[in-house]
Amino acid sequence: MFKKKKWAPFFFIAPAVIILLLLVIFPLVYSLGVSFTNWNIVRGGKWKFVGLGNYAYIFLKDPYFRTSLKVTLIYVISVVALETILGLIVAMLLNRPMRKIGLLRTALVLPTTMTPVVVGIIWRLLYNPELGTLNYFLELFGFQPLNWLGDPSTALPSVIVADVWEWTPFMALILLAGLQSLPHDPFEAALVDGASSFQIFRYVTFPLLLPTLIVAVLLRTMDAFKTFDLIFVLTKGGPGMSTEVLSYYTYRYGFKFFHIGRASAYSYVLLIIVIAITQLLLRFIREGEER
Repeated sequence: MFKKKKWAPFFFIAPAVIILLLLVIFPLVYSLGVSFTNWNIVRGGKWKFVGLGNYAYIFLKDPYFRTSLKVTLIYVISVVALETILGLIVAMLLNRPMRKIGLLRTALVLPTTMTPVVVGIIWRLLYNPELGTLNYFLELFGFQPLNWLGDPSTALPSVIVADVWEWTPFMALILLAGLQSLPHDPFEAALVDGASSFQIFRYVTFPLLLPTLIVAVLLRTMDAFKTFDLIFVLTKGGPGMSTEVLSYYTYRYGFKFFHIGRASAYSYVLLIIVIAITQLLLRFIREGEER
């Protein structure tokens, strides 16, 4: 009887542990092992251990990796910065008492509830050089129509706009929840002291909201590094490599060139970059809390 009680907790958590091992731990360990091989499906499944050869190739011999990394950093910094600023503005506006506020918040959620594929199809139609709505308005005001997704100079900004449209509501909702949880006393004290709206935001709202803001930036940064669906639907990384982020570059190596070993190495390089940036942001949060 005593032994049954002792082992009972392990029986309850065993299914969760088994699922975690099969769906998370095993794929991670397996892909890490594959990243040290030259496994290429086209060669009939034969592979050889190459040690750090794939990683050395990525950092020392692959010029396209640096281009892809540059595109990824531009993309992530642009979307996170724009979504944070716009999300904060929207959250500040929605935090004021007004009529029909529930309807506005519901409308705000809609873009975030769509899958990236649907968002990509919508924006592909809007960017269509012949039938798209954007070119219709350009011509209406006397401007020349643009090949939004087919021109290297406009392709990446066009993808960034679509991402900002989809994820700004997500940032706004997190920041709105943060604003509504702030204590009232500091604001009342600032009003009594005669502080202006800008001074209240600069010296009261922003410092109190900073932990929520950093968590929102952290979540969005990690997700932006993984962006694949939107790129796949809108541009497939083109024209040239103007929109080829690291996640899409990894996909091309794995499922177009069939070099599974090198694709696994690319995915781990991306993982290390995301972990490094995440640790920097977490350290920033801890330092802010200690002040």
